[in-house]
Amino acid sequence: MKLRKLTLHNVRRFADKTAVLGPFGDGLTTITAENESGKSTFFGALHALFFYEYGSGKKELKDMQPYSGGAMRISAEIELDGADYLIEKVFNLKKAGSSAAVTAMASGTILKQADDAEQWIQQNILNANNGPFGLLWVRQGSVGVDASADGIETRRDVMSSVRGQIDAVTGGRRMDSIVQRCKLDLDAISTKQDKPKAGSQWKEAVDRVELLGEEQFKLAKSVEALGHDLGLKKRVATRVRELQAPELREQRSAAIEEASEHLTATREQDRKIQDAQKDIQLLCSAEQDLERDIKTITDAQVRRKTTAIAIAEKGTAAGKATEAKTIAQRAISALQNEITEKEKLRRSLSEELQKARQDERETAKRVRLAILSDVSEQLKAPKAQLAKADAILRGDEITKAAIDRLADLERRRDIAVETRKIHFARFIVAADTAHATINGVDVPNTEPRLIDQALTVTLPGFGTIVLQPAEGVGQGIADPVALQSDLDTDLKTLGFDTVVAAQQTFAAQLTALQDRQTAQTQIRALAPDGVGALETEWSALCAELSHPADEPANSVAEGGNKEKPSEAKEREISNLDEDLTQLRDALPALQEGLTQAVSALTEVEVLLVRLREDEAALAVPVDENATLQALVQAKTDKAVEITKARTALAELRTAGSDLAAAIAMHERAVQADDEDRKEINLLERELARLDGVIHTQSEGAVEEKLAEVEGKLERAEERAAQFANHARALKLLIAHLEAARADAQETYFEPVRKELLPLLRQLHAGAEFQIDPDKLLIETITRNGVTDKIEVLSGGAFEQIAILTRLAFARLFAKHGNHVPIILDDALVHTDDERISTMFNMLAQIARDQQIIVLSCRTRAFSDLGGARAFITTIKDAAEDRPIG
Repeated sequence: MKLRKLTLHNVRRFADKTAVLGPFGDGLTTITAENESGKSTFFGALHALFFYEYGSGKKELKDMQPYSGGAMRISAEIELDGADYLIEKVFNLKKAGSSAAVTAMASGTILKQADDAEQWIQQNILNANNGPFGLLWVRQGSVGVDASADGIETRRDVMSSVRGQIDAVTGGRRMDSIVQRCKLDLDAISTKQDKPKAGSQWKEAVDRVELLGEEQFKLAKSVEALGHDLGLKKRVATRVRELQAPELREQRSAAIEEASEHLTATREQDRKIQDAQKDIQLLCSAEQDLERDIKTITDAQVRRKTTAIAIAEKGTAAGKATEAKTIAQRAISALQNEITEKEKLRRSLSEELQKARQDERETAKRVRLAILSDVSEQLKAPKAQLAKADAILRGDEITKAAIDRLADLERRRDIAVETRKIHFARFIVAADTAHATINGVDVPNTEPRLIDQALTVTLPGFGTIVLQPAEGVGQGIADPVALQSDLDTDLKTLGFDTVVAAQQTFAAQLTALQDRQTAQTQIRALAPDGVGALETEWSALCAELSHPADEPANSVAEGGNKEKPSEAKEREISNLDEDLTQLRDALPALQEGLTQAVSALTEVEVLLVRLREDEAALAVPVDENATLQALVQAKTDKAVEITKARTALAELRTAGSDLAAAIAMHERAVQADDEDRKEINLLERELARLDGVIHTQSEGAVEEKLAEVEGKLERAEERAAQFANHARALKLLIAHLEAARADAQETYFEPVRKELLPLLRQLHAGAEFQIDPDKLLIETITRNGVTDKIEVLSGGAFEQIAILTRLAFARLFAKHGNHVPIILDDALVHTDDERISTMFNMLAQIARDQQIIVLSCRTRAFSDLGGARAFITTIKDAAEDRPIG
């Protein structure tokens, strides 16, 4: 199929207009125009013509309708199998007012209309049996494949161009139906983790297996419990018979009677042993009493000797302590008397010191008064100098800058006068009688007069003479009159008549300022705290010493370097204080010695009292020695009796039996009989319980139920296994079918690779690639040994590869007799200048056997593409066709 011309009416920007694009040649056709000229409008209209039914109300058709509304008319002239056809549709966004028609252009005969026309387009253009399923088009701004596109959107990309042929190789829709049916069957019973799916028959079978297994487990436990209870009943009955046997009962009674007799005899023997032990304890107690009495007498004799020795020693110590006490008391008394005498002497010296200090203070005040009187006399001269300086400085202050300005003005005036005398001519008038005049003013005789300006001199009896300075003379010379005026103004401001007077006044002020600073320095040196403080101190001393304040004070002779009386007294008091300190420091040691002597004496006296009391208490009783001998003899006799009693006790213990063993034997015999009776009672109750349990289980027929459940469980497990095998079989079948389809697709893609590889290597020498079987586009590209995903390439490289892929498919279709037009709408927007030239070469190469239509807004760049050129023209109100752009 080949496109020849497109015509639009009332579509998008062509509201109420008819626009024509064409004609399109057999090979390469280029349409270049600026943006918004309608190129993409024609592209979208062509898509709507082939892929939307005339009565459709799709959103895409609504977007193509202009704002003014109305029906849209789209027609295309095509060549199909050597014949020319006109396909035309009117879209009114609803069935009413919409139409479709196919016309044979050679005869003008309408071949098909309405739904028949749609069927003709489907069969002759879109179906895989008669041609490519779709067209290899690249829309503006889209060179890839949108994975989320629906069926209609998918028709716009390259996948739809070859899907029919791929299906023919790989099984097509029947293969899809089989794979989908297998997936649905598998999804109905199995999860993605190959587990039974909730609500499925497999899940029900597995749940029944689990339920029957739990029931089988419970019944097996019941059967097992029944067998256990029967065996236990047999063992319990046997044990009861053993315990109730007459031989065992007689044996138990004889053992108890024998143990009772043995216990009675053993207890009698034990009583005799206990009596013998008590007798021995009484003898030992009496022996201890005798030993205690003997020890009491011997201890009293020892203490008596020790006390006599201690009394003699403490008597000697008491004498020494009394002597030490007396010596300490005498030393303390002597020291205290000496301290008392020195304290009296110190008080006397303190009184004399106070009187001496009072006399010295009065003398010091008179000396200070004389000093103040002398300072006052010395202050008179600087005070007068200060007053004189202040009087001078009270006038207006003249600054050095003002004096310098006056001197400068006077200097400049004198220079100007002398300079003018040099530059200007002079004249002298010597009149006999009447004086010459200038402007009515007499000119002094014989006095030189400068001609520094135009002068009119009146000469009585002669007339007038006009005198003028030479031209240019005196230029740049200061005006002495102006300078004198400035000088007079400054002198008047300062209040002086002459510069000399001002300079003398300024010099006087400087001298007064220096004199004031000198006077202030002298006053500060004589009265650091100020004259006021000096006068205050003078008034206070005069009042205190009754001296007239207005009279000078006489000088008072001072002692010079001679020691003052107060200093001598202070030295004597200091010496006394040192002696008193030494005496007082010695007193605590003497008092401590006295305290220790008194304490030692008291301690010795207390001990003597106690020792004498002990001595009186330890007086020798009458017949002490005889009593001691009798006690020793009695103790010896008791020891003999104790020995005999212990020998008799040993004989009793040897002849008798162990009481604890006899008791244990009796208790064991009685306990064995009691435990037999308890066990019989317990076993009889257990037999009754087991009879009830066995009876209940026998009525439930648990063994028959267990056999029934085991049969059901076996059948349920077989059914669950069947479902599991079915799921595995479905999964395996899906895997094999998809692998077979992948192999078939790979077989189909090999011709595509052969067509695409030479094209790709014109851009990238030695490049290799892999095709995505779903998108039918290059998935990866390998250049210089480096493999990259197509998504990470630059925009230019991506669009180049996408276009080359479509060119390869187009060449493949052409070789099979299916000529498919390639339409590129602003597809090469990111390609650089070098590669765009290569792409132009390849487009021109493919266009030799293939119709290629290129739309672009880059007029200058695409003028080098070559091929035929088509234009967009519009028709309105039967106006003459006019090209756009």
